[in-house]
Amino acid sequence: MMNTEAVFGAMADATRHRIMQVLAQHELSVTELVEILGQPQSTVSRHLKVLREADLIRDSRNGANVHYALSATALGGDDESVQAHLVDWVKKQPVPKALQRRIERILERRHAETMSFFEDIGQQWDELRVGCFGNSFHVEALLGLLPSSWVVADIGTGTGYLLPLLAAGFEKVIAIEPVSLLMRAARSRPEVREAKNVEFRSGDLRRLPLEDGEVDLAVAMLVLHHVPEPVAALAEIGRAVKADGGVVIVEQQAHQCEAFRRLMQDRWWGFEPERLAEQVQAAGFAEVRWRELRTAGPTSTAVPETPGLFVLTGKKE
Repeated sequence: MMNTEAVFGAMADATRHRIMQVLAQHELSVTELVEILGQPQSTVSRHLKVLREADLIRDSRNGANVHYALSATALGGDDESVQAHLVDWVKKQPVPKALQRRIERILERRHAETMSFFEDIGQQWDELRVGCFGNSFHVEALLGLLPSSWVVADIGTGTGYLLPLLAAGFEKVIAIEPVSLLMRAARSRPEVREAKNVEFRSGDLRRLPLEDGEVDLAVAMLVLHHVPEPVAALAEIGRAVKADGGVVIVEQQAHQCEAFRRLMQDRWWGFEPERLAEQVQAAGFAEVRWRELRTAGPTSTAVPETPGLFVLTGKKE
């Protein structure tokens, strides 16, 4: 039960009032609060303890430092709480100019430290980021824009390189692959073995092993150029995707890279994006859009010149 007397008692002190004014604007460490208030750390820590016990502020550890911010109650988690009303009142009080200058000095120092790091590391940043977090986390983040309740079909899953990403983002993933060797490789991926929401089905785009309207999203990554009849394959995708569902197709642009084609044994030498967009629309999709993808190109002299890629999306009518 809230101790109203403790809340008002906490706000009865001028220093604690100033602390609340400052924390109503920014989350700060004890050291930063000491600098802003111009008081000993022991004094500031004692006042912070009183405010925390009154549920006006919260603390959290950031490495070796402890940072303070307004508590959820004070921020209006309960709009009728005494704490929320007090904070609303505190925010309306003018912050003394001397305090405001000290706050701005600290924020500017934070900014300068960040800028100094990136100026020092320069072009190594990409290598460092990928080394720490891999090169697909940003794609997984973008998948968060789509409903996690969706059922997704990964058509032509191959060795299953996309499956860990899809399994982490959606309720169910159906991996479709006609080549048993590739399917075994996909199943053997550690992340796939651990996932409980990936189902494997043997089949291809001539006749997808999917019921009508079974999936919310069909993904076909570099698959169509291997298919004997791309138009018929698109019709199959249209059949399997439910109304208001979607399709994502990544394909090679039409090209004349003969050595690449021999290496990959592609049936089709890529596609004209505008023409493929028309065919996707004819398969029952609306809002069909495409754009070119930036690729790194060959990373080895053993790999020939490669064609450009594009992504095409559509929504089932």
